[in-house]
Amino acid sequence: MNEKRLFFDKMAEKWDKSEKINSEKYRKIVLELKIEDGFRILDVGTGTGVLIPYLLETKKDIEIYGIDYSEGMMKKFREKNFPKNVKGFVMDIHNTEFEDEFFDRIIANSSYPHFENKEKALFEIYRILKKEGIFVISHPHGRKFVNKLHKKICQVSKDIIPPTKKLKCFVEKFGFRYIKGIDEEDFFLLVFKK
Repeated sequence: MNEKRLFFDKMAEKWDKSEKINSEKYRKIVLELKIEDGFRILDVGTGTGVLIPYLLETKKDIEIYGIDYSEGMMKKFREKNFPKNVKGFVMDIHNTEFEDEFFDRIIANSSYPHFENKEKALFEIYRILKKEGIFVISHPHGRKFVNKLHKKICQVSKDIIPPTKKLKCFVEKFGFRYIKGIDEEDFFLLVFKK
């Protein structure tokens, strides 16, 4: 088991207690997904499912899939007993089992910096996202805060969020179209369309 996965497995038990986020920030992220009835949504690196309740608040007839490569995180996710339209899987975004163009929306909330091979992950996200689908990279703590925090933790010290312009150009190389970005002190979000 790789060192980073083991780190997240150990963090799972106390994750929800340490993840103190203003609910309005999560709602702001969900709003950018422009969710409609019938949509399939993928929450990449869902962890314990912190974003799921805010997706459910939309009151839309949707299917939500949460994936995380940490078995510890997924155990906590399942303990929350989300409704039947929410499915959780121990799965790695670098190589999923989903069909081509399966999802209407894909979000990488608080997870993008941890992708081991960002090129491979973005190819996979592009493959499983429908045409005209939206892909969001977000972090409700803000880019600078996350980078400073990660640099203090050995297992994730290299997991940083690059400046908006650099990340935008990198993601666009995989066929995504940039829609908008927010890079504030305490909130980070980039929106792309396939």
